[in-house]
Amino acid sequence: MKIQKIYKFTNIFFLIFFLYLFTIYLGYFLLRDFPDIYIIKKIGIATRMSHWHDFGWRKDVWNENGLIETIQALILFFTICYLFYFIKKFYKSLDIFVKVFLIIEIIGLSYFFLEEISWGQHLIKFDTPEFFINVNNQKEFNLHNISNLFNELPKGFVFIWCGLSALFLKYFKPKIKNIYYKIIMPNDKLIIISIVLLIVSVPDQIISKANLIDYSKMQTENGYNFKMLFTVLISFKFIRLSEFQEFLFCYYFLWHSIFLKEKLLKK
Repeated sequence: MKIQKIYKFTNIFFLIFFLYLFTIYLGYFLLRDFPDIYIIKKIGIATRMSHWHDFGWRKDVWNENGLIETIQALILFFTICYLFYFIKKFYKSLDIFVKVFLIIEIIGLSYFFLEEISWGQHLIKFDTPEFFINVNNQKEFNLHNISNLFNELPKGFVFIWCGLSALFLKYFKPKIKNIYYKIIMPNDKLIIISIVLLIVSVPDQIISKANLIDYSKMQTENGYNFKMLFTVLISFKFIRLSEFQEFLFCYYFLWHSIFLKEKLLKK
């Protein structure tokens, strides 16, 4: 019961936190592209945002070493430590399949964590080796900015796991062994995170693939292009969506690990 309450509290906390950030960025976007809409002026967004013309993608919020990335790294580090503790303390009582799964998960999350901090470069500020300067898109000491093989491919697998696996088991209920079911979906409440991930990701994928957003067409001869505005809103293009998605990945893995321990040790 205590775990459930903590889960509920963290959900509410991050919901409020991100709604606050989304409101700021949405206000910036509206002020920039729709400054004369009556309701914007009426609720005072333009007034409150008037001194934030340079807000954009604030480095201290969304970019490298920013607030969101720091939260991600802390969540990943805690999750890795939690899994180490779990497998060490209960190693003898765990099923062999669970042991293998936990080891693979620790390795995968460690890669995720080390890539997020560029293998320590963001912390101790060492110079990027010449090889990585030549091949890395951001001139950093990491792999995910070198090739999609190290970025999009792992991200795709993670998206399937965090966004679709729990939903698939919940609503299609395939016939699989109980231990596999426990590992994939130790608690139905994970579906909440999966649904949020899908809501913010699927529309963006469709809109991006169809190339439906053209910021130069926000205004027409007859006034504002509200269809384009709606397209931007449902695609979450007014935030740095990739960072928010990565936060949801980290958050999912955190609670999956906690729920998995609770499920496997439940008498």
